Amino acid sequence: MVDLPWAAAEPAAFAERFGVAPEAVRWVVERGEVRVAEGVLGAEVRLDASLEGQPGGAFRLTLSAGAETIWAQLIWAQPKLSKRPEAVHALARKFAPVLLFSPTEEYFPVSLGTLLGAPAIRASQDTIEVETVLGELAVPLARLSEFLRYNGNSEYLLDQSAFDGERVFDEVRGSPKDATVYYSWMEDEASGRAFLNFHMFYAFDPKAGIAKLLGIGPHVFDRESLTVAFDAAGQPEALVVSGHLERQRILFFDSLKLWNEGRVRMRFPDAAVAGLGDHPLIPVADGSHALYPAAGLYHLPGLTELAGHLLGSLCAMLGLDAPERESFADHQVLLPPDLTSARFASYRLVPLRLDLLRSEPLPAGPLYDPDTTALVFSGFWVDVPGWNNERFPPFCTRELDPSAWVDGAHAWDWAALPPAVAEHNRALAARIALDSAAPG
Repeated sequence: MVDLPWAAAEPAAFAERFGVAPEAVRWVVERGEVRVAEGVLGAEVRLDASLEGQPGGAFRLTLSAGAETIWAQLIWAQPKLSKRPEAVHALARKFAPVLLFSPTEEYFPVSLGTLLGAPAIRASQDTIEVETVLGELAVPLARLSEFLRYNGNSEYLLDQSAFDGERVFDEVRGSPKDATVYYSWMEDEASGRAFLNFHMFYAFDPKAGIAKLLGIGPHVFDRESLTVAFDAAGQPEALVVSGHLERQRILFFDSLKLWNEGRVRMRFPDAAVAGLGDHPLIPVADGSHALYPAAGLYHLPGLTELAGHLLGSLCAMLGLDAPERESFADHQVLLPPDLTSARFASYRLVPLRLDLLRSEPLPAGPLYDPDTTALVFSGFWVDVPGWNNERFPPFCTRELDPSAWVDGAHAWDWAALPPAVAEHNRALAARIALDSAAPG
């Protein structure tokens, strides 16, 4: 159900603002090019019966008066899934990644509750500007979560050029000891494939190097993801990690590899994909938090970033200076819940439960986080001057069309790289296993 009290409670004010009475406004719900339901505007739009039998995913709700669009919102629904939440959770625990950060990383994945409700945010007097259908609105940061839950317009933008004067989000850095990683589950009925997404949320993306110094790349809110794709028989077939925006040139070291797709796809499982058991090792870029298939240096326009950690063996092969220290700092490794260590922290693994996504939270439970309600906001969370604005899950490309997200990724060919690259990844995994077992 989509509740629209602002239309029914004050019809005269509505008519004055939009030039038409509420009863003259029509609503339409579409999935792609298919019209799923339609009707005349009232206090609510009920879609329960209309969504039965529909494949899960994003539906677009549009309110219009004649040719004028008054409201447009993406709505996420998964009416039927082949796996129960407990089975999905078991798969998530089985394949949850080991995250390897750089020695200088200062930000770590936080829960949605921390992202929008950390003490510093709740105490802030700052506001964020949003251009709404009722005019420009200054939303207090302390009430941002509430605004997102009840204002899902897909064209709204959290204007970062006019807020966070107190630099509140810059200071919400998280900690390895209370880090949170989320997961979601998608199914493609047409192909029988399924997709297990892991999501990391950060309050701030400081970038690194020149981009950080010039202030042209850092931004509030950041989301990164990796996907394990399963074939129609339920077996894992691919691992996709996302680095940066599409059509952005990415160069691995100086000349080892070049691609523009923003994400890469690896065969999985594969002996070349290092990990601890079924848990793939995923290097995280310093500052930007981009995910890469191999530890090393990555060059983008105006940005060079280190993903993970370098050992002397790879540096010797590439003719680089050896790192100052071979061993990891305690903050560099985040383990999944099924792996525990005397030294490194294990993150919380929490389902997004997109099949339950709604504005009003349900009671908290082992497989439900009430703070996920903020994700009903289908507008743009990330506002980066000069770049493309970005949405948050479940309204990113990887969820809207997971098959295309996986199949359109750059195919990572380990054989086209020096063997030392994959060997270096395996050496990192072995070092993590060794350091994890060592006394703290």
